[in-house]
Amino acid sequence: MVGLSAQQVLRRRMDTTANNLANMTTAGFKVEHVVSRELSEKPATASDNPADIAFTDAWMLQRDFSTGPLERTGNPLDFALEGEGFFVVQAPGGEAFTRDGRFGLDEQGQLVTRNGEPVMGDGGPITIDPAGGPLSVSREGSISQDGAVLGTLRVSAFQTPGGLERIGSNLWRATDEAPQPATNPRIAAGFIEGSNVNAVLELTEMIEISRAYTSISKMIAQADELRGTSIEKLARVG
Repeated sequence: MVGLSAQQVLRRRMDTTANNLANMTTAGFKVEHVVSRELSEKPATASDNPADIAFTDAWMLQRDFSTGPLERTGNPLDFALEGEGFFVVQAPGGEAFTRDGRFGLDEQGQLVTRNGEPVMGDGGPITIDPAGGPLSVSREGSISQDGAVLGTLRVSAFQTPGGLERIGSNLWRATDEAPQPATNPRIAAGFIEGSNVNAVLELTEMIEISRAYTSISKMIAQADELRGTSIEKLARVG
């Protein structure tokens, strides 16, 4: 039972590590790690000391929201946030938040994410004339074209971003904490924020998990073999 409990946690850790590696080139992706906890219930005890057996489970995912490296693209519709904050988009289920600033234009000229969600400005969606002049973007996120201000990218922040719920497509949704306007947001146009996944650390983690899983599998196999041998000897004595 102890071995199976440990293997369940290791499988969850392996799945999370594999997901981190799969997203190491995803713009704005934030690395995740499994946090384990000791269960208060004691489903088993040992006949020898120590009598108590501690069980753990995969309690929650801890996310590292540190800023990833900025990569220059030269695309005027690519944006990166330096420091805290999230771009606000209008998702089907309500407002959502993202660090992935790889934006584009839809058929109406609205600024949208790669999945078509409108990117929100302070006054609502931002519309850009595809046939107009070049864009000018301030560090605060104000977008201008042909001398007119089209809107300012809305940036929201959270005291505890770890409480955000991931909803897929590199989007997050607020849970218990309401978003607040980011203080002095810094936006770099023509850049995207890369993933903050450290490939070397994740590969090392994957190797350690694999070794631990193999070791526990051997321990379970040895225990089963010992149990079988014991039953066989008892049958002979009987």
